[in-house]
Amino acid sequence: MTIARFASALAVTVATVQPVAGQSLLFDTTLANALRQATVEPPRGGLRQLPTNRRCDGCEDRPGTIHVVADSPLLTDAWLAAHDYHGGDRTAVADFWYDGVHRRILSRSAAFHDVDDPADLRLGRAPGHYPNPPDFNLLLGEGTTVGQIGFDMWTHDGFGAYFAAMQGTIRDEQTGYLVLATAMGQSGVTRTGSRFTSDDLIRHVRLHPSGQLELGFETPVDNLPDPLLLVRGAASTEGALTVQGSGGNVPHACTVRSATWQGRDARVSCQAMEIAISGGGRCERGDLKGSRPLQTGASPDGWEVSCGRSAQQTAYAICCVQ
Repeated sequence: MTIARFASALAVTVATVQPVAGQSLLFDTTLANALRQATVEPPRGGLRQLPTNRRCDGCEDRPGTIHVVADSPLLTDAWLAAHDYHGGDRTAVADFWYDGVHRRILSRSAAFHDVDDPADLRLGRAPGHYPNPPDFNLLLGEGTTVGQIGFDMWTHDGFGAYFAAMQGTIRDEQTGYLVLATAMGQSGVTRTGSRFTSDDLIRHVRLHPSGQLELGFETPVDNLPDPLLLVRGAASTEGALTVQGSGGNVPHACTVRSATWQGRDARVSCQAMEIAISGGGRCERGDLKGSRPLQTGASPDGWEVSCGRSAQQTAYAICCVQ
């Protein structure tokens, strides 16, 4: 309502001459209507406090009391009055909003700085029934998600479900796991046997308290990517490399094989599906004159040595599964 309209209503009220009681009632009614119309549009800045919607199913268990809004012109008073627990906040974009219904803070961004101490963003979860006090007689079970930092998908209906998240989950009473999870965009069954839908988060990577990095933790066995680990650059390992199953062209499951021959030469062959990655020999008489791989197929599959004199000679080969 403009100032001119408000002044006009006030002038009409004053000009209506009636008995004192009737004049007072008419003035109060007209002034109240004028003020109500003047405050239909919410303020476009500053700090607002509005009571929460307590009339929805489920709101009884989440008795929020008040919304606190700073600036945030997109959050009108009418929208906040209708906002309930089931309505969510998929379309909300706020400069700062403490949502009294869901008891959460929404803002455009945040920065945390400290002096002589790390800046903290700490996530924790206690057992019990929300929003009652925590239950000090219970502990969180193995696999429980304590907290997560998630990333929303934008849809035609507003912000949607998480498509990726970093989670902290419980291992035991002393420690837990750090998990990387994504929504796969399809339904299926996880490696651990649980069913999931297209927008459920699947825990693909798990960092153990020991420092062990587990890839494919809950990734469906029947839908494993090939390769599961892709390194765009060099890789090295200080310890042993163990490969179970087919290893492609990476040698693994290696065995030293040997054979003894009478004469100047001796040779040894690897078994089927093995390649010879190295070899050598021992001459019982004479000097070692030659040491070379044997190849009957696409890859070396044996080893041969030559000695200076005829005797019982021995050839060795390191044979590895392809």
